Amino acid sequence: MARDWILYGASGVTGAQIAEVAVRRRHRPLLVGRAASRLAPLAERLGLEWAVADIADEAALAVLVGSAPLTLLAASPFTVTGPPLLRACLAAGVHYLDIANEPGVFETVYGHDQQARRRGAALLLGAGFGVTATDPLARHVADALADADRLDLTYCLYTAGTSPGAHANALSALASGGQVRRTGRLVPVGLGASVRRAERPGGDATVFAAPLGDLAAAYRTAGIADITVETAIAAPSWLARLALPVLPVVARSRALQRRAARATGKTLPLRDPSRRTYVRARASAVDGRSAEAWLATGKGYAFTAEASVRAVESVLAGPAAGSHSPGGLLGADFPLDIPGTRRFGPPATIDGRG
Repeated sequence: MARDWILYGASGVTGAQIAEVAVRRRHRPLLVGRAASRLAPLAERLGLEWAVADIADEAALAVLVGSAPLTLLAASPFTVTGPPLLRACLAAGVHYLDIANEPGVFETVYGHDQQARRRGAALLLGAGFGVTATDPLARHVADALADADRLDLTYCLYTAGTSPGAHANALSALASGGQVRRTGRLVPVGLGASVRRAERPGGDATVFAAPLGDLAAAYRTAGIADITVETAIAAPSWLARLALPVLPVVARSRALQRRAARATGKTLPLRDPSRRTYVRARASAVDGRSAEAWLATGKGYAFTAEASVRAVESVLAGPAAGSHSPGGLLGADFPLDIPGTRRFGPPATIDGRG
């Protein structure tokens, strides 16, 4: 039976929100996951078909994904789920999207560009928050300053609760410590040593250099060799400098990883729904010129659900074979159509829309 597309990981917190947005936007994806007990109630509520699939059974995966033109992966950790599903999509010659945000996943998928072109498949990573927020913004400032040699991206994330999958991804990312891109290469950096105070709407924040997928996506989109991605942390600078260096050790704890895995599918507490999420991009040149812009949106998970479904629509409407970054494929203005999202910045440098 032909399907609009496939959503793998629909039974998770984020996947369920994606499924809800998909139905609201008149899609009928096949909901796929690893637990029938969570898939069946969601599928019944939304009036969709569902199927259980083991990510380790690549032969069965290839048959499954071959029944639809596109598969969107929302099941983490993406370092585990991404490679087999990507291979299945390439084998079937269908489009692959995910909502990953780990640089290693991006580098791996970008390495399949030529194979994807031969198979007529589009590969789009980071289709949720935050790469689909930061990467178009990176393109926006890079277009404004064509000779920029440095790019700085900053996350000031607000989410209504935190999903277990996000916890698992954070543990996976932090296990190797911090990263930045210098002269085109990913290099390690101490988490504590990277701590600083940074300006954000509503007041300063403590930020540190985070090992996020933007380091790979923005390099592909903007072609800038020196990139730093920072994320805000709710702690004073002195405490962050003491605590962050031990995070990689904690993140490598197998007991903690197992606990995060067992929590998958559970809903975590909501917080103040009126707060905003901000991301910032600043491109700078060697002579001191710069271009800066901010993107403001609502809760991170709501953005992910809207952005990923709209990314699916874009790929299905005009597929381009090969591996792509969000800013490169979807354009600098893509996030501005997501409800509650606007771009702003210094008017003399950049005219924001929204």
